[in-house]
Order: sequence, then C-alpha cells, then structure tokens
Amino acid sequence: MRTPRALLVLLPLLGTLGPAAAAQERQQGFGRWQVDPRRCELALFGQAPSPCRSLRVDQRNASVLRVSLLTPVPDQELLQEVSFVGERASAGAPLRCRDGVCELDGSVVLRVRLLRLAQFNPRGLVVGLPKTLPVAGTCSIDGEQAHCDAKTHYGERWSADAQLR
Repeated sequence: MRTPRALLVLLPLLGTLGPAAAAQERQQGFGRWQVDPRRCELALFGQAPSPCRSLRVDQRNASVLRVSLLTPVPDQELLQEVSFVGERASAGAPLRCRDGVCELDGSVVLRVRLLRLAQFNPRGLVVGLPKTLPVAGTCSIDGEQAHCDAKTHYGERWSADAQLR
C-alpha cells in the first residue's frame, strides 16, 4: 500500500505540534504583573518609612513568587529594589499569565522566606552585588491593598504597605 504524498509531507509537521503545544502551555505559567500604587511605603529595619514607586509581582512557576518594590536611596541617584520572595500559601492561581504579562486574578498570600536587596543606577544597571537574607514572614495582595512583613533571625524587621487603587 502506498502512502499519499501529501501525508508524507504533513507527518513531520504533525510530530512537532506536540512539543510546541507543550512549550506554549508552559509559557502561560510565568510572567510579571506591575502596578504604580496610589500610596506606597517601605520600612527598612531601623529606618523611618520611605515612599516607594512601584510594586511588581514576578511568577517564575506555579508556587514561587517575588513581590518587589522600588524606593529612592536618600542623597543618591539610586533606586533600591526590595523583594520579598516566597511560596504561595493560598490555593488557586493568583496570576493569569500570557506571553510573560500577567493579570492579578483574586488575592495572593505568600510565606516569605527570602529578602533580596539590590540597587540600580539611573540607567537601570545594578550597582554592586544584590544581597539576600533569610527571613520569615508573609506577603498578601488583594485587589486594593498589599502588605508584606518579614523578620530576619536577628530580629530586623522589613515591611511594605501599598494602596493599589
């Protein structure tokens, strides 16, 4: 029995659809959601609260999220990025992502395990090496409010509050 010529041409193409569809499905689970809050305040240990500019949530996979806030460094032309990193404590998928862009879908609750600190110059380039501290804390974001609170094992407390709308 002879195989039709058109089928011989299509068979190799059909074999690539499975991996391509699987790769596309994986791409839907990660990305970034960012908002410029109406009000934002970041309290770094031992310092007075300072205003922050932006709140960003990065989702690398279904369970690990990073909540980052940007704040100006006093008396310098630098921005400090403070990131609360942890695993989701709430059920469901808080972020709906497509092509790396996400939308907040409901609320997010994190068990924060790491605090990451990095500074950037006006061109957006990192200055020095970022610092990572082990912490214990929580982070929650709903449609209107965001609150993160973490403490190092030395007792240093880091917190952020933002009114999103």
